[in-house]
Amino acid sequence: MKIEVIEHIQNKNQDLMKVILEGVSIELANAFRRIILTEVPSMAITEVLFVENDSVLFDEIVAHRLALIPLTTDLKNYNLPDECSCGGQGCTLCQVQLECDIRTKNNEVIAYSGDLKSMDDKIRPVSDNIIIAKMGKNSSLVFEAYAQLGIGMDHAKFQPVCSVGYKYFPDVKIDNSKFKSEEQIDEVIKHDHTKLFIKKDGKLALIEKYWKGPDFTGSAEKYAPTGAITVNYVPNKFIFTIEGTGSLPIKEILSKAVEIFLEKLDEFDDQLKKVVITQIV
Repeated sequence: MKIEVIEHIQNKNQDLMKVILEGVSIELANAFRRIILTEVPSMAITEVLFVENDSVLFDEIVAHRLALIPLTTDLKNYNLPDECSCGGQGCTLCQVQLECDIRTKNNEVIAYSGDLKSMDDKIRPVSDNIIIAKMGKNSSLVFEAYAQLGIGMDHAKFQPVCSVGYKYFPDVKIDNSKFKSEEQIDEVIKHDHTKLFIKKDGKLALIEKYWKGPDFTGSAEKYAPTGAITVNYVPNKFIFTIEGTGSLPIKEILSKAVEIFLEKLDEFDDQLKKVVITQIV
């Protein structure tokens, strides 16, 4: 197996990584994708206790919005509730308290995620600019919220990624001997929606690192002579695109997914050893 990072964008608005995964079957690649989506834990608000809410939104709507605010996650110091020594009742090892206290006078205010004050600096909203509710004059929004670890299998709010997907690594061959004139090449480039093909020294060519671009749609091949462009895919080689929510670094998400996968293999091996196989004649 070989892993190569080909792109990593990380700033206050985006956390995205593209990696090439080589030497695995499509079944294993898909299992890895599903583990990232459904079983890598992240922190999210699970309970809200309102003291005052004079906003235009009902308590349930505000609570729903709070639950969908991505929170930075510390997997080393917090346990999943069902694995905690408190039995999931809520303690400092599996739960974090966040508070909000906004009181307006003769002004209108917007409550943002940055107004949430966490009892643990390691657990906080990944962005301070997510709108919670609009507050009118002489109104209040006071509540206590509690966040816990969870997995996407239970609720989408616990997913540490916005999206994760993969595609086959493309293998494109161009036979310029099939073209009778440069006008035919120009026609191909004109109808290429992907913008992956270019004309170089009077011949059709691909841009550098074309596999980092969009998928081939067949728009160019349609206007090329038969056999001029052949698009195939490399077996057991995939391009993974992972867009994180900011709750966990993508590298940590990948490491945790591998750890969970290996635990599943160990569990399967243990269960297999206990199976008694009888032969039916």
